[in-house]
This record gives sequence, C-alpha cells and structure tokens, in this order.
Amino acid sequence: MTNAYDETYLNDAMNNLGDMFDYAVNDCGYDAEEFFTHFIISGVAQAFEKGNPKYVAGLSGPELAYEVVFRTFKIRSDIQPSEDTDKSAEYWAGWILAYYQWHSARSFGFMQKNDLNMERVLSLYHPLHEADVSKFVDVADRIIEKC
Repeated sequence: MTNAYDETYLNDAMNNLGDMFDYAVNDCGYDAEEFFTHFIISGVAQAFEKGNPKYVAGLSGPELAYEVVFRTFKIRSDIQPSEDTDKSAEYWAGWILAYYQWHSARSFGFMQKNDLNMERVLSLYHPLHEADVSKFVDVADRIIEKC
C-alpha cells in the first residue's frame, strides 16, 4: 500500500477535509451523507485521493466545499464560514476519513459503498473522537471486512 502524498501534507489534508464537512453541514445546511456523495461524484474526492496539492493542502475547507457545490450544482456559494472555533462531529468525521483514506489508500467511494459512509462515521464520534487514530483504523477495517 502506497500513500498518494507525503505524510508532511497529512495534517493539512485532515484539517481541510474536516473543515469542508463542518462548513458544508453546519454553515450551509447540507445533509452530511448527501454532501459526502456530492464530494465523491464531483471529482474532488478523486483529486484528493491522488494527492493533488491543490485539493490536499492548497484550498481551505470552505474552498473545497465551494468546489464541490460548483461542480455538482453549478452554483457559487456565497455563505461565509462561521467563526466557531469548536470542532464539530462533522469536522471530526472529515478529519478521520482523510486520515483513513491516506492510511488505507482506499477511495472515498469504496469506503461509502462498503458501509463506511458519513452516517456510520458520525455514529462513531462519541466512542472514538478522543481515541488514537489507530482505534478508528481498526474499527473501519472491521466494518469494511464485513461487507
């Protein structure tokens, strides 16, 4: 298994994907699972998975969301990101999915099709959001193996 990008970009990638989901759900009002689907079908997920620097570290989370919205709905979002500094469950879900994708080299589409969708990841927030990322990796691997 080969990672698509160097580990030095991982922290930025995780924060940006977390911020993207937080912004899309909590500022723009999208359903988390629906937005995850739009992220995948927009092509942004594939660029992210391949380590395209623009998507992994060049765009902020809200800018990633703007790109997803434009590519899937053909509209430009004018909703400004909130100044809330608390990290939401949606932030954590995006953050941990970015880590898992990097670690496993599995596509976001593969994850979603194999029951590691946004709804499932959000359901793991309370038992795992303060745990080491390796705990999530173990749980995610088990979920995917059951499919």
